[in-house]
Amino acid sequence: MSSHEKDSTWASVDFASRELTKESADASIIDMQQHAGINDSPKRKFLWLVPIAQDVHPLQLFFFLFAVFTSLSVIVFVSAGTSWILTGILGISDSSGDITGSLSTYSEIMSIVAVVFWGTVSDTIEKRTVMSISLAIMGVCAIGYPFVKNVYPDALMLRLCYSIGTAGTTAMMAAMMVQVAHGKGGLVSGMIGAVSGLGAIFTAFCLFEVPSLLNKQYQFQDPNQSTRVGFGIIGGVTVTLATILWFLMPRKGSNKPRLPDISASNFRYHAVNYFVRIYKGAQEAKDPRIALAFVTSFFARADEIIITNFISLWITQYYIDSGVCRVGSSCYQAMGSTGTMTGIAQAVALVATPFFGAASEYAAKELPVIVAGIVGACGCIPFAFSIDPTSSSAMAFVVLIAIGEYGMIVSGMALISSNRIKPEIHGSVAGAYSFFGAVGIIILSKLGGKLFDVWMKGAPFLLLGIGHILVGIMAGAVLLCRVVKQIRRGRSPGERSAFLT
Repeated sequence: MSSHEKDSTWASVDFASRELTKESADASIIDMQQHAGINDSPKRKFLWLVPIAQDVHPLQLFFFLFAVFTSLSVIVFVSAGTSWILTGILGISDSSGDITGSLSTYSEIMSIVAVVFWGTVSDTIEKRTVMSISLAIMGVCAIGYPFVKNVYPDALMLRLCYSIGTAGTTAMMAAMMVQVAHGKGGLVSGMIGAVSGLGAIFTAFCLFEVPSLLNKQYQFQDPNQSTRVGFGIIGGVTVTLATILWFLMPRKGSNKPRLPDISASNFRYHAVNYFVRIYKGAQEAKDPRIALAFVTSFFARADEIIITNFISLWITQYYIDSGVCRVGSSCYQAMGSTGTMTGIAQAVALVATPFFGAASEYAAKELPVIVAGIVGACGCIPFAFSIDPTSSSAMAFVVLIAIGEYGMIVSGMALISSNRIKPEIHGSVAGAYSFFGAVGIIILSKLGGKLFDVWMKGAPFLLLGIGHILVGIMAGAVLLCRVVKQIRRGRSPGERSAFLT
């Protein structure tokens, strides 16, 4: 899947620990009131099934989910489109891997900073406003991406601005989820994950085809004009939707309208608070299962970026080396192949996701992590040594990679959602989980991109394969240690089974 894209309930967790902590306190109070009979008003429901907050109209929830769908679609499109900009627009081939990895690294660093900024802003303005502004930023950056003249500073500055937008949308996914959900919000969370995956699939099967269809329809003399027009159309639609959705998304979330306090002192306060929470969350790694969750985040988030960026880049480079495409001209064959391969992989992985969720709920939480590690490794390592990244066997390997990625994200998040974690530090643990994922992107993107150029095209996937193996081994070790401890304590098989889940 994509994506940053992708992302999913997982995309929501990634950038919103502070918002979750603050809003979860309010949600907990509401839950206690309901159990005590203080607030027994009938719940509103979306599609007759999903309970939502009393002051949220079902249509508002629909348009919020549509905003999530839109943001993930654009995230995946721009991420995959980086290879087309480098090889087609800028005519770069030899160092494309290193540049792609560097842009991903710098973008992730900017996202970490942007989370603090959006957290500061969202204290005083409505969350729908933050979501709309962020979507508009992404749309404007998509329009300008094909017009960059060089990597540094043009492409870098545009990607940094774009990361500010993506950080805002993913942060608001979690914050608005708490705002619209009634009770625990499990069904709303699942719907966010589903529309995130659907957004990535829509991009793979539809948006990737836009430049190619424009080229066939209008046959521009400039070989890159279709790419520019395609990015412009998608970016323009995104900006338009950002404006329309502002009127349609849930409206509460700010106690009183006022100008946001973005002073240096306020920003510093939020920044210090953000990293203090991360530190507190990281301290919980003394629990082996929490430590395992952090490791899964490290590799699963890197999975998203490497799959989105480097599959597209590898396929483009393969067509250039084969003489089908040339440097300095958009490779529409690569766009089609990338869309087909990633779209099928995302669709299959999305179908497999509920099985990992069920396993995390009813079996030992380490077991789905082990399975995800094995499946991911079985996809990553053979794919890394593929001669033709567009072959049928390569397609099968990419499907396994996507299943492993989704499985690791879902099972990793289940590890940090355990009721063994004190409620007051849930936000801190979620923040640390997100932070370790960001570190994984920063390290593996840069290293994988460098090895892509100097060693072999499949090097980033070999790194992921090794990571999946390490995660599987660690999960097995954690599970084995827990089983041994229960046996030594003399617990019955039934007691051990209940404890292990």
